Amino acid sequence: MATYKSKQYLFVLLKLIVVFAALGVIVYKLKTQEGIIWADFKSQLLGSSLFQIQTVLFVVLLSVFNWFFEMLKWQVLAKKIKNLSLFESAQQVLTAHTTSIFTPFKMGEYGAKTVFFDKKQSKKVLFLNFLGNMAQMTATVFFGIIGGWFYVQQYFPEWSLSYLLLIIGAAVLLIIMISKISLKSIKISTFSLAKIVDFVGSISPKNRFKIVGLSMLRYVTFSFQFAFLLSLLAPVSVFEVWPMVFSMYLLSSLLPVMQLFDFAIKGGVAVLIFAIIAPQIVVSVTLLMWLLNAVFPALAGMGFVLSLNTKKLIKTAS
Repeated sequence: MATYKSKQYLFVLLKLIVVFAALGVIVYKLKTQEGIIWADFKSQLLGSSLFQIQTVLFVVLLSVFNWFFEMLKWQVLAKKIKNLSLFESAQQVLTAHTTSIFTPFKMGEYGAKTVFFDKKQSKKVLFLNFLGNMAQMTATVFFGIIGGWFYVQQYFPEWSLSYLLLIIGAAVLLIIMISKISLKSIKISTFSLAKIVDFVGSISPKNRFKIVGLSMLRYVTFSFQFAFLLSLLAPVSVFEVWPMVFSMYLLSSLLPVMQLFDFAIKGGVAVLIFAIIAPQIVVSVTLLMWLLNAVFPALAGMGFVLSLNTKKLIKTAS
C-alpha cells in the first residue's frame, strides 16, 4: 500500500510529466510542421498590418475572450457539484487543456478535471465535461450548416436546393430515429443515452441556456478571429470568408484526432475550403490560430499544473 510520502512523490512526478509532455508536443510540432517555411511565414506577417499595436491587441483580446467564455461555461456546468470562482474555473480549464495537448482525442481533459473534485464525484465531472463539449459541438454543427449554405450558394448555386433538402431530410431522419429507438439501448462509453438525457434534465433550463449561449459566443469569437486574420494577410473581407470558416470547422471536427495533429487537419481542410487564397497564407493563419488558442493557453496551464496543491490532490484522490 502506497504511503503518504510516496503518493506525494508520485503526484509531483505526474505534474512534471504533464508539463514536459506538453512542452515536448509543442516543440515537436513547431519543428516538424510541413508546409511552413519559417522565413516566408515571418516575411508574410511583417508585410501585413498584423503588427500594428491596435491589431495585435485586438487579436490577443479575441483569444482571451475565447478562453474566458470556456471558463464561464465550466463555471456554470460545475455548479451541479459545487460553486467555483472564476479563478478556480480558469485553473481547471487550463490545466485540463494542457493535459489534453498530448492525449488522444483530448481524453486527458476529462481525467484532469476530476482531480479537482472528490473521488465520488468523478462520474458527474465526466458527464459535465462531456456536456460542455457536446454544447460546443452543437455550436459547430449549427454554424457549420449555415456556412455550408453560403459556400454552396457562392460556388455551386445549382446544388442549393439539394443541400437544403439534405439538411431537412437529415433532421427528419434524426427525429424519427430518436423517437423509435430506446434511449437505454444507446450507449456513449459506459453511459446509456437515457442517463445522459436525465442528467441534462436535472440541470436548470436557465443554466442550460447559459451553457449553449456561451458555446455559441465562444464559437463566434474564434471563427471571427480566423476570418479576421485571413483578411489581414489576403485581399478578402472578413464577412466574405467568415461563412467559409464555419464550413472549415465543421469538416475538421468530423475528423477526431489528438491535439498533436489538430493543426495539420485544420490546415489541410482550410486549404481546400479557401481555394481562392494562396495556400501559404491559409496555413500561416492556421498556425497563428494554433499558437494563440492552443499553445499559449497550454503554457499558461503549465503554471497551474506546477502550482497544484499536492496534499489537496492526495486527499481528493483518496
